[in-house]
Amino acid sequence: MLALALATALAATPPRALPEAELVTSVPRLDALSKLLPFFSRAGAKAPLVRPSAWREAAHPVLRFDVTSEESLFADGVDPKGPLTLSRRAELEVSCVRVVDEKRFDEATRAHLVKYGDVFTSSDGGVTLLGAKDALGRVQAVVARKGPESCAATAGGLSVGKHVPALVSLVERPPKPLFTPSVGELIGPVLFASPSGPSPLGLSLTAQADALTAEARAKSLPLVALAGGGSSPFARFAPPGLLVLRLKVAREQVPQALQALAPRVPGGAALLTQAIKLAPFLTGNLAFVAHAVKVTSGLRTAPARFFAVRFALLAETVDEAKVKAVLDAVDPKALESREGKLTAGLEGKVLWVSNDDRARAAALEALPAAGKQAHGAELELRPRLVARALGQVPLFEAVQSPELSPLVAVSTELGPLLLASDVVTGWLDTQGKDAHGQLTWTLSPELTDAGTP
Repeated sequence: MLALALATALAATPPRALPEAELVTSVPRLDALSKLLPFFSRAGAKAPLVRPSAWREAAHPVLRFDVTSEESLFADGVDPKGPLTLSRRAELEVSCVRVVDEKRFDEATRAHLVKYGDVFTSSDGGVTLLGAKDALGRVQAVVARKGPESCAATAGGLSVGKHVPALVSLVERPPKPLFTPSVGELIGPVLFASPSGPSPLGLSLTAQADALTAEARAKSLPLVALAGGGSSPFARFAPPGLLVLRLKVAREQVPQALQALAPRVPGGAALLTQAIKLAPFLTGNLAFVAHAVKVTSGLRTAPARFFAVRFALLAETVDEAKVKAVLDAVDPKALESREGKLTAGLEGKVLWVSNDDRARAAALEALPAAGKQAHGAELELRPRLVARALGQVPLFEAVQSPELSPLVAVSTELGPLLLASDVVTGWLDTQGKDAHGQLTWTLSPELTDAGTP
């Protein structure tokens, strides 16, 4: 009931955001942001990228208040109990806050506008404009305020003069909802939204001292439909490995899933016909484990990257004899390549496919694992093993490969945090083309608190 009440309250006071904004960050109450500090302070001790000092003064294009400090907000005349909305469209960045002290807010605004050029002031219809022009007369920054409502805009060095009417409209008119109710039912100190485009997305962040939870809702995603919670032979499947994924794919969607998966497998084109033949004999209950990562022949090619991840894929069958007949018809040479080979077989009613003997043995040893699965997809990821896997990416190859360079960046920026983390868990459910999911990142209990950098 409390969650419903909060969701209703948020829906009644939508954020003041740019029309057709590409990204919106919404803070329903600034004084609630302090709830995120314990987690980000602990995590920031290992990863400077997520330290509070990296983001807490970057929420307004003109002012530089600390969004986590009521004292700093009051100093600039901003209401700590009010909302903040930061929206972006191309180079344009607009931030809206509620003013608690108009005089103090205007003084702080003028003081910060000086760095953009010559400060000007105008007033029309109850709206006060404070802005700055460069030597060529271009408006580099502007703040519109009507009573307690204010919105500020910059555009990365481009003139924002043509956007002044839109800024005035934001402070004069009541804000409009960004989403339909199903996407808008997200609660948290921070809400992110991508409302424009073919697949609207909303995400919320909540945190405790040792865990950060991201909850997302999206519409019109091109996803394979999931069957939701229910019985599965893999509901408690938890073999050792860096990633375990349990799936309940809607049975009618199994052929589509196999057609999408087969081409991604080395030699998959030759296997597609057999994969389609398997579809009628699969229930949609699946499990995947990435047991380890072992780089042997570099990572330049897609087959090399495929076989570097040692995995096993399991699927529940309904007719062992017919599945075996399909497997027997597969040419073993079609499963082999220079980088490695795939093997497939049956363990009772479970079909398995693997590219590594140890991964296969560990997966089969974890059976039986039957029970009731809570969601259509469930994920468990071990960050420490992921960090060690990222450490195997050859630096020389990463410099030359667009596919690998992001992995090196992640390893460099987040590697120490991954090593200091315990587990990442998540789930996903679908309804038609709409999706609802959650991801929780938990730090290791041994990670010491470094304060609030």
